[in-house]
Amino acid sequence: MSAVVVAHDQYFNWSLNQFSKEFGIARETVGRKIRDAGIQPTGKKHNHPVYRVRDVAEAILVPQTSLGGLINDPDSMVPKERSDWFRSENDRVKFEKETGVLTSVEECREQMGEIAKMGLQILETLPDVLERDFSLGPEIVDGVERKIDALRETWAEALEA
Repeated sequence: MSAVVVAHDQYFNWSLNQFSKEFGIARETVGRKIRDAGIQPTGKKHNHPVYRVRDVAEAILVPQTSLGGLINDPDSMVPKERSDWFRSENDRVKFEKETGVLTSVEECREQMGEIAKMGLQILETLPDVLERDFSLGPEIVDGVERKIDALRETWAEALEA
């Protein structure tokens, strides 16, 4: 025998029609998602089963594979789903490369190298500017040159990695 839904539970236990209206999907789709997720009714309202909102919302909103795993987990997919997923991912990557959202590692390294070159050009002239324009002593200028050389080596190592 089914349980009777208490008045305050009406807000947390919905019928298939209520889920369908709220989520904007077909009643049949809601029913299939409930069955696939193995969700049991919490009671009846007007002789129709009602389900806990939290359980059904999760079943509707979290995409699942036919094996029950998350949709973005290729290891939990059947071969056909896995093939479709990888094909779609390859198409997405290709599209993002064409639109400039993604760049190759080589392009990124080239750009970082150009940025480093511009910065180093400024830094290499800094000791001369400090000596000429600010009349700094040779020991300070030598210290600045050592720091610039260390920075140059650090940048070179980072770009090679």
